[in-house]
Amino acid sequence: MSEQTNTPEIPKPKAEPVLLQERVHSIDAIRGFALLGILIVNMIAFSGPPGLYFSLVGVGAWTSIWDTVASNFTMFFAQGKFYSIFAFLFGLGFFVFYERAKEKTGKPILLFYKRLLILLLIGLIHAFFIWSGDILVTYALFGFLLPLFFKRNPKTLLKWAGGIVVSLVILTLLSVMILTTDKNILASMMSDHQVFLADVKMRIANSVQAYGSGTLAEIQAQRISDTLFMYQHVLLSSIFIIFPLFLLGLYAGKKGFFQNIVENSSTIKKMQIWGLAVGLILSTVKFMVIDLAIAEPFSFYAAIHLASMAFGDLGLAIFFMATIVRLYQNKNWTKRFVPLAYTGRMALSNYLLQSIVCTFIFYNFGLGLFGQVGPAIGLALAIVIFAGQVYVSKLWLQRYQYGPVEWLWKSLTYGKFFRMKLPNEA
Repeated sequence: MSEQTNTPEIPKPKAEPVLLQERVHSIDAIRGFALLGILIVNMIAFSGPPGLYFSLVGVGAWTSIWDTVASNFTMFFAQGKFYSIFAFLFGLGFFVFYERAKEKTGKPILLFYKRLLILLLIGLIHAFFIWSGDILVTYALFGFLLPLFFKRNPKTLLKWAGGIVVSLVILTLLSVMILTTDKNILASMMSDHQVFLADVKMRIANSVQAYGSGTLAEIQAQRISDTLFMYQHVLLSSIFIIFPLFLLGLYAGKKGFFQNIVENSSTIKKMQIWGLAVGLILSTVKFMVIDLAIAEPFSFYAAIHLASMAFGDLGLAIFFMATIVRLYQNKNWTKRFVPLAYTGRMALSNYLLQSIVCTFIFYNFGLGLFGQVGPAIGLALAIVIFAGQVYVSKLWLQRYQYGPVEWLWKSLTYGKFFRMKLPNEA
């Protein structure tokens, strides 16, 4: 009888974050570019109520030529595009995290959920104690649905992403058709809308007083009220826009677009061309009908605005990403993108830092400039702040492996504190 040899089981490597040498630097550059665009868009809400800029509720807009140009530029080229990129990259990042966790732990889904819970906590702290315009809570909550799609093939992901957006447009069109044929329902909806606008007008007046000249207690009370208002009116509906972008990020991860750029070069080029064409055309439509959609919120103008926003924002977002990926293949352009990559490597820290800096500038616990700065100065200020973030990010990453919030997020996720300093700095 032969002697049986018991081969010891080789344990799986410990689950750990992506190492610096494993990073795809073009993704960092895209993420940094998205941070710039997000700051430009968010500057509108940091510096004053949005109604002051777009007359959403009958409040006078800024009227100087420079403010008009700046606000139109922001609406056409930035609004909706960069959150689309950010959401896409979150979906891609979730896929990379899960695939890495699957190789190194027996319970990758639990680790994934733990990561999301920590992100949710960071987002809640940001929303309720720093700035009510937080997006992290939304990303974390919708992220809990992603494991349902991790094992789906790429074509299925595309079908789901397209289906969700198309269903939103179809539901909107059906609602408009019903409202235009039933005058009683339309009258009831318009009455409710007037109540909503009255609430928004009051909220604008309260925010100008609280953020611009209120005490810390008044600012905090207004911030909590604004955050709850956002969750009530925006959170659920945003799943039709944000979750499809998560799925597109999963799709890109499964197809290996960023890991195999040469093999996918023809596809990326087509995405760039079609993204520009669709994005420019539909963003123009969106820009042209926005005033009509605001004036008649339950009309076909509103449906056209929604459809052009959904597909136009996505088109230009795809164009921006594809352009950066293609330019990144050129050594000269790679050097030019290095500053964006610095900020992108610590995107979460920089996103939160933008809120801290801007609330200090505009809220009364700092400079108290809320409601006093127009779009032109706001745009210039966003560029200056971002330039400062590039400089700070470069200095930080010359000594440390992670941004401070990224380090905390990773350490809490994996249950151990990772070394912050680079090996040559330790």
